[in-house]
Amino acid sequence: MSNKYLFLILIFFTSNSFTQENLPIVAVSQFEQTFQNDRRSRSAANPDNYEAMLETQLIKVGRFRVYERNKLEEVLREQGLQESLSGNNTQIKIDGVDYLVYGAITDMSSEAKEISTGGFLSVRVSNRFGVDIKIVDALSGEIRRAESIVAVIESGSGVATRNFSNIQADTNGLVEAQRIVAKRSAALLAESIFPIRVVDIFNDEIYLNYGDSILSVGDRLKVIQEGREIIDQDTGLSLGSRQKVLGEIEIVSADSNLSIAKIIKNDAEFTVGAVAKIILETLGSKNKEQRERKGKKI
Repeated sequence: MSNKYLFLILIFFTSNSFTQENLPIVAVSQFEQTFQNDRRSRSAANPDNYEAMLETQLIKVGRFRVYERNKLEEVLREQGLQESLSGNNTQIKIDGVDYLVYGAITDMSSEAKEISTGGFLSVRVSNRFGVDIKIVDALSGEIRRAESIVAVIESGSGVATRNFSNIQADTNGLVEAQRIVAKRSAALLAESIFPIRVVDIFNDEIYLNYGDSILSVGDRLKVIQEGREIIDQDTGLSLGSRQKVLGEIEIVSADSNLSIAKIIKNDAEFTVGAVAKIILETLGSKNKEQRERKGKKI
């Protein structure tokens, strides 16, 4: 092998390791549970599952290094911060961590709705999972993002009469709801640090710089052209920038590296470099058979 090729290989590995070393380090702390739940539901979908799912999604994004949770809990325990993380004025100093993700699980429930007409009964079973999530700059203690995320999954349905009943339910509905919320939580962190951007436009297709690690078919995003930065004259802090809404898009395809969207609302001409922000709303889907038929996936 020639010296030229050896040099190129060395440059390749050196640049990759340099990139990895300079990725932001993220830690996922324990999410408190703010409600009482029965043992059966907790064993099927407990808070620890959500934290593990969130860590997995952050790794899949490929723009972060994830700090080991057992090390984080040890540091927080030593600093006495485990019980006070929900305070807005918390000052968190954790060596080796750039961003801390924490919060509370606010809902983890199943519900069956019945509609009765004469001798006919219709039943729909839904699962609901919700979190309040905060993203904190671990160096300054500043809360960078705070959102509430809720997923509602219709996990079963059926009909019944006096002599006949046919009800089908998916017992993994709560787990699926957790996965959707974990994916959207990772998306919040990603877009807060590395914005989702339009990287190419071809005919009516809008290409984005994130793939299925944070985006799913059916997700809607608002596309914004950023303008001049706005500075607070009293504090000198940046308040953001002027924003021109170009329109809205919907994801139609997502692979590991990028996503393709279609324009569903066009207020101005779309441009490469524009920022796309996920439109937060209650997330949900029908049962598995209907979801596949509609093309929605997680």
